[in-house]
Amino acid sequence: MKCSGSILVIVFALLVQLSAAAQTRFLAQAPADRRLPLLWQYCSDNLISDWNSTASHQFLEAVAYTADSLGDEKLKSYAQYFQKCSRILFSERYEQHFPVGNYRSVVAVLAHTKAWAKENNYLDIAAACEHVTGGVYFRAARYGEAFEHLLKAQKAFQEIGYGQVPNASGYLFELGLCYYQFEELDKALASFLAAIRFPFYIPRMEINTLNTIGLIYSQQKDWGKAKVYYRKTIAKAAACQDKVWVGIGMGNLGQALLAQDKNDSALVYLRRSYKITSDVANRAPEDAAYSSLAMAKAFWRQQQPDSAWHYIRSGRQLARNYIRDSTESLEYRWRLLSVLVELNQAAGNYQTALQLSDSLNIIKDSLQQSYDARILSRATNKVEVERYQAELKLLESQKNLNQLRFYLLIGTVLAITVIMGLLFHRFRMRKKRQMELAEKELRHAEELLEAYLNALKEKTTLVESLTAELHQLPVSNNPIRSNVGIKIESLISSTILTEEAWQHFRRLFEQVYPGFLYSLKGKFPDLSPAETRLLILTKLNLSTRDMAHTLGISVDSIRKARYRLRKKFNLEEEAALDVMIQNI
Repeated sequence: MKCSGSILVIVFALLVQLSAAAQTRFLAQAPADRRLPLLWQYCSDNLISDWNSTASHQFLEAVAYTADSLGDEKLKSYAQYFQKCSRILFSERYEQHFPVGNYRSVVAVLAHTKAWAKENNYLDIAAACEHVTGGVYFRAARYGEAFEHLLKAQKAFQEIGYGQVPNASGYLFELGLCYYQFEELDKALASFLAAIRFPFYIPRMEINTLNTIGLIYSQQKDWGKAKVYYRKTIAKAAACQDKVWVGIGMGNLGQALLAQDKNDSALVYLRRSYKITSDVANRAPEDAAYSSLAMAKAFWRQQQPDSAWHYIRSGRQLARNYIRDSTESLEYRWRLLSVLVELNQAAGNYQTALQLSDSLNIIKDSLQQSYDARILSRATNKVEVERYQAELKLLESQKNLNQLRFYLLIGTVLAITVIMGLLFHRFRMRKKRQMELAEKELRHAEELLEAYLNALKEKTTLVESLTAELHQLPVSNNPIRSNVGIKIESLISSTILTEEAWQHFRRLFEQVYPGFLYSLKGKFPDLSPAETRLLILTKLNLSTRDMAHTLGISVDSIRKARYRLRKKFNLEEEAALDVMIQNI
């Protein structure tokens, strides 16, 4: 019986060895310097933290066994590290494996693993636990604790030497992302540029790093460097056969080229991006929605309005179906309306452009409120980080409780001062933007009003020319005379302001001459609507004949109306009425 039991144990051990060998053959066959990167990539690609706990445990046991047989201490130590943090490191969302909202359970696991790493002199793994802990606090919006651990980890990595730290590029990338979310662009860029100096264990992380560097340079308007990194993004994504990232990189490169008015080159990349990302199977249709707006701009600049409108319609449909976030939806609508205003102005559809501008301003105000809230939130979070780090320094220096209270009070006052300063600065900037917007709208209204008056004067001149021509033609049975008469009637009809057109005209006038009608009514409260219209046209220096055509009455009627107004205002001379109106 004892012999049979021993045989069973031996058989079981052989089966375990065979299973381990089968699971980890890709590691055993790899060169020594490639084993750990391959293990890291395998665990990440397959999300082993989300496997059945028994399956992930057995796999990592097999890795440790294989590492033992190969004499690879580094591989074995990381297999043990991954096993101890088996529910955290390679999960799509590690929170699902812990009680809801209980991030401290995750921190406890990492603290236990860090202690084990220190006991075994695995300094790189201890620093990695510190870094991951910082990430957990960051996701829990505990930014003070987050940066405490992230910066401790960074210091430890620097002491070891990043070149000696496995997955150094990944840690630098994640630190850069934290700075990027805080809009600390200089610090983020420094971390990302440091990351690309080391090998990436996860290819998609390298693609993301290159693309984000391009985005930062784009925000800084450094288009040359932005394009370099977008091209690197595309090349790396193509090498990894990552079609989605190829499309995203091409879209960003197309946007950068469009910003430099390189429309032909921009369209090449934007079209490819749109083709890839608009395919719902690639899971990036929201990128296609933004690319479509950029293509619409490029096509319009190339005088291809049909293509421009096609992509606007297509993009709107994609946005309607796939952009769910309320802030992103507002951002898309703002970009869409900006393009539509530009296209309608270029097409001469001034009334439509003005109406769209009104909607654009409403959305811009909503977006500004969202941005203000984000800025205030970031400012508060930064103050929290600074306060938390100040507290740590105070505790480290072992100052007494009174000193601690004093510095906390100072920190609170400074925090309030910073927030108030930011709010005051925001208020000033908003006022400045409002003034700039008002000036822009005034210029736009002046242009529209001037265009309207010029068109009116041209039609009046044409009516008089055709009328003169009509008088020279014989009266009886003359088709030419009949055609000229029809043209004159059509021109007169289009020149006379309808009630709807008059209301639009009046709104433009009030934008260009704010307060005029209010002052006029204050001086002369008994003016009739017809008299008010005549005085508005007088303010615009229209000639008597232009006024007559605009109001659809005779020149003589205009003269009589002006004479009655002079009597009402007690003005003796004809020119005195014009002078008085210009002075209001």
